[in-house]
Amino acid sequence: MSSRVNVGSTVTEAAYALVDRAARGLLTTGTYAAVAGGIPRGEFNVLMLPQA
Repeated sequence: MSSRVNVGSTVTEAAYALVDRAARGLLTTGTYAAVAGGIPRGEFNVLMLPQA
C-alpha cells in the first residue's frame, strides 16, 4: 500500500528560498557558504526510496 502526503507548495517555496540564498551568497561573497550543511546527494536519494 502506498500513501501520498500533500504539503502543497511548502517544499517548493523552501527550495526557492534555498536557491535565493545561494544566488545572493554568490553575488555578495562569491561562495556557497550561505547554503552550507545541505544533505549529501546519496543520502537524499536513499530517503526518496520507497519504504517497506
